[in-house]
Amino acid sequence: MIFGNKSDFAIEAMIEPHLEPPSEPWGRLCIWVSGTQIGDFDDPHCGLYNCHASFQEISKRLDALWTKELESLSDVEIWNFLDGTLYGHHGNIEIDDLRTLEETIRDAEKYSKFDFLTNWGEMFDRGGKSFILKPPSEHIKILNYDYKQEVVRTYRCTEFSFYRASREFSNWYSEQVRRLKA
Repeated sequence: MIFGNKSDFAIEAMIEPHLEPPSEPWGRLCIWVSGTQIGDFDDPHCGLYNCHASFQEISKRLDALWTKELESLSDVEIWNFLDGTLYGHHGNIEIDDLRTLEETIRDAEKYSKFDFLTNWGEMFDRGGKSFILKPPSEHIKILNYDYKQEVVRTYRCTEFSFYRASREFSNWYSEQVRRLKA
């Protein structure tokens, strides 16, 4: 199933065809943003709950996906800042993190809202780390680091398309949970 528009924002998902109740809804999933696929749809038997919960959560707080500290930074600088702040990396390079534990916890609480697709499921393990932003008066930005080419790519989508695809996917997922619960 495809929820949304691949040229703007879409979620492509399926339940593994061999599943019989009672079962969790194991399946496959990827996203499409600006016509580009992120995630490995061919990776079978992935957990979908984290994606369901995360899309619901992000959809509720799209307007909170910005902070003034990012205003003067380029997309690559934003990605490097968030990656360093949340993970202690810049791409494949680990950096020395001189923050105290309290500073690390404070930064995680402040900036984790920008984390996108990381630890959502096996389908995103090889696709590169991503962050999601909603600058004022702009479309949603998804900054994705391509580990193979070692480059940060910026993708844009409308808030409406993101919200609609997320809502349709969540409704479908809830239906699959009910169907497989019996």
